[in-house]
Formats: sequence, structure tokens, C-alpha cells
Amino acid sequence: MKNLFKIFTLFVLGFLVVSCEKDEDKAVLEVTKKPTLAGDATTLVLLKANENDKAVKFTWTNPVFNLAVVNSNALEFAKAGTGFAGAKSADLTAGDLSRTFTVKDLNKIILDAGFLPGVAANIEVRMKVSVGNAVVSYSNVIPMTITPYLTEYPSFYIVGEASAVGWNAGAAQMLYKNENISTIYTYLESGKAFRFLGQKDWSPLNYSLDTSGMQTSNKYFKTWSSNLAAAAPENILFTGASGMYKITIDSDLAKKTIDVVPSAINNWNPANLYMVGTINGWNAAGAIPMTNLGGGKFEHTITLPAGSQFKFLGQQSWGDLDWGNISGDGNSGLIAPKGSNGNIKFDGTGGSYKISVDLKLGTYKIEAL
Repeated sequence: MKNLFKIFTLFVLGFLVVSCEKDEDKAVLEVTKKPTLAGDATTLVLLKANENDKAVKFTWTNPVFNLAVVNSNALEFAKAGTGFAGAKSADLTAGDLSRTFTVKDLNKIILDAGFLPGVAANIEVRMKVSVGNAVVSYSNVIPMTITPYLTEYPSFYIVGEASAVGWNAGAAQMLYKNENISTIYTYLESGKAFRFLGQKDWSPLNYSLDTSGMQTSNKYFKTWSSNLAAAAPENILFTGASGMYKITIDSDLAKKTIDVVPSAINNWNPANLYMVGTINGWNAAGAIPMTNLGGGKFEHTITLPAGSQFKFLGQQSWGDLDWGNISGDGNSGLIAPKGSNGNIKFDGTGGSYKISVDLKLGTYKIEAL
């Protein structure tokens, strides 16, 4: 029995010795020298015209560890004073020790981080060092002031009780956009409010007048025509006479203007509407009648050969009531009055199609049957 006890005791002592040796063999990774980061510019105004030029060059030193490991680096860009919450990262090659960002590359990073184009932003930059999936160190923080530029002009969707769509965000009508200019010919009702969305939804983008009393997130237009007024806290009041208007928005960052002027055709609800074009040899006297659905809406089902072109007339002659594709020949889905339009160019294959027109809204559709 004593021998068994001695054997058991030796076994326990041996296990403890081995366990202690294993604990001593476990090495803990430590940073013995922190990484450093430097940049050769602190204030930058980025311009699209210079997007291929150098913006800034970052240089760094890697951390020193007590063990031989392979680390990976990334730059983090964040709003100053936020503790890098929601930071935007850009991966680095740790062994390169420097990286140059072009204006275009840096601009994308800053916009993706949530900063507004045309507005100087106070930004902090640091380098994050990781080993595997674990972050093991950060460099010093570099403060920068960067003004990014707009890479794409916004789209505008009209909505509101003053408009033909009412307060239905899902039915908001997008304006025709050509670079910084957005246009639509549509109905506005006097004494009622509207605004613009950046999408067919209430969020995230809304655009209204940049004036006192307006919600900060909705402030956009710096100047506007005299028939518009603020309907705080978020809308635009139309004060002109009810009727058809041309709305023009210039979203150039230096302008941000909105002008509302009477349309060349104020009649949005004619008794008749006709189609004329290659479908009938451009014979206005023999223009094809459409079905009046009421409220300025018309439709007609027709066989359209490929490559067809046509317009809409309010009479069977080349008179004043003349609508075609907005801003020249094409198939935008938006109409414009005589003097400001082109032919509607059918770009589908031949077959039976329903043509729908909403003169009040300022739109048309070509739908295959």
C-alpha cells in the first residue's frame, strides 16, 4: 500500500513539473516599439480636374515585437474627435513602408467615410497593426483637413401635395439629369408644398431650401426662384399660379439653384392626344388618336416596328400642342413641349406595345404586351 502511495505521489509531482514547464514555454506577444506614421500634407482641397495627381504620401515604421511574427497594416480615416468610430480603412503592404494616394483614390476614401463633398472636414488618420485577426497596436494620430469633391451629381425626385404624385415617396418622379442639370416639365399647385428626395423613399436623402428654420439635413438649395418659399421645417411652398412648369435644378456645388418657370404649354388636360411619326409617315393630318383616360392621361396600343420614332400632338396638325422626348431625340420617359423636345426613339424589337402618357406628370411609357 505504501508503495502504491509513493508511486501516486511521484506521478502527481511529475505532472506538476511538466505542467509548469509547459506554462513557462508559452510566449506572450509584446510590442517593444510602437509603429509611427507620417504624411507629407495636412491640408488638401481635392479637385476632380486633378484626380490622377498625387494627393498625399504616407510613410511609416513597423512595430518591433519580442517574437518573430508577420503583421498586416491598414490606414484608418475618421472624423476628428470620434475615437475612430466608424473609421474607413485602406489596406497597406507592411513591407513597403510608404504609400502614395492619388487625388481620386483619397477622394473615394473620404466620401466613403461619410464626409460631404465641397465641405472641409477635420479628419484623423492612424495606422492599425494586426497579427492574424487580432489588432495589436496603433500608430500616432495625424490630423488632416480634407475637402473632397463630388464624383456624381445627385438625382432629384419630386414629391408633395403641390406635385402630381402627392406625398407618395414610392411614386416620386425623377427629373431628367444631364451632368449637373436636372429638368422636368410637370404640374404644380398653388399654395401647396413639395420637396425633392434623393431616391424613391423618404430616406436617406432629402433636398429643400437652405434657409433658417429648415431642418439641417434637408438644407440644399442656395438660391431659388421668387415663386418658391420655405415651408419649414422640411418643405418648399409653391406660391405661383397652378399649372404646368419647367423645373430646373443646377447641382453644381458652387450654385445649387432651383428655378421654376411656366411651361411653353400650360394645357395638361387636352380633350384629345394623337401619335404621329414613322408609324404613319409623319402625317399630322392622319395622326393616330389615343384613348383619353382623364386627368391628362392617355394610352394607345400599337404595333411598333424596330427603330420607330414618334411624338404626341394635341390636334391633327402641326400646331402648338406638341410634346416629345425631353432634351432632344431619345427615350428618357419624360416629355417636353414644342421648342424644347425631340422625337421619341423606340429602341426595342418590333411587336405590340402600350403607349401611356401622363401630361400632368410629364411622363410617357412604352410597355411590351
